[in-house]
Amino acid sequence: MTIGRFNIELLEAFVAVAEAGNVTHAGTRLNRTQPCVSTQLRRLEDRVGKPLIERNARTMNLTPAGRILYQHATEILRSHEEARLRLSAPELTGTVHVGLPEWYATGQLQSIFCNFVRIHPNVKLEMTVADSATLHEMLTNNEINLAIALVTASKALPDEVVEEPLHWAVSDTCQLTDPLPLILFPQPCPFREMAFSALARAGRQWYERITTTSVAAAQVAVLSGAGICCLPTGALQDGIKVLKEQDGFPKLPATQLAIYTQSTTQSPIVDYLEEHLNDLLQNAIAPRSVLAGKISPELRVV
Repeated sequence: MTIGRFNIELLEAFVAVAEAGNVTHAGTRLNRTQPCVSTQLRRLEDRVGKPLIERNARTMNLTPAGRILYQHATEILRSHEEARLRLSAPELTGTVHVGLPEWYATGQLQSIFCNFVRIHPNVKLEMTVADSATLHEMLTNNEINLAIALVTASKALPDEVVEEPLHWAVSDTCQLTDPLPLILFPQPCPFREMAFSALARAGRQWYERITTTSVAAAQVAVLSGAGICCLPTGALQDGIKVLKEQDGFPKLPATQLAIYTQSTTQSPIVDYLEEHLNDLLQNAIAPRSVLAGKISPELRVV
């Protein structure tokens, strides 16, 4: 059987449905109507010659062929977007110093800057990994050009904010009786007050068992069963259990990340990076396939 050539718009519709979990949400994401997305999905299935999604009254699931195509389609769309950006981007030369919070230093957000360097091969990237308070201070002192950091009340709220859930993280070996052993980050980490306020409202007692400046050290402590830690979705690892309200732990407020730049005049590199970073950010942290059963980072732009 010969399969017809793939069309980018058809692949976009398929990937959007796979990641959103239904046609309606996929249409919203693509700014297309639901009938349009459904038609494009059928056209793609006609070209493949096999069903890609199994539908019933309430659920949709990727077929074996759908799972295979999803893996390739995401790579095709990623390459297509990179080519589009490289052809449309201005020629940039110079150095840019960016900052990242630790729990994303090896994850999705770092890939944004790596993509930027691939698109702009004449740009040198310097990267600092630190807590958000340090990144804000470095920005104020003009020691870095741009940072993705937790939103702070001391600075004006940027136009674009990325909201990420915060979770009670624990291992199966940790005792969950009061007083609860907490693994915390030192002041001025906002997770502390979020945890204290939530536990106080629930009438739970606790004590501070481990304090660390390192997300990696907190992850190891959680996995060892030493205590409970508030971790954002991006810091969760295999082996870490998330406690919910049915476990007796109140829901935590979401964390907010935003793009901040230095206070002095910015270079063309920083101007361009700031302008396009939100688009790159959305592409880098787009939820993985809901239908394929992969874990979603649960990040959304508000």
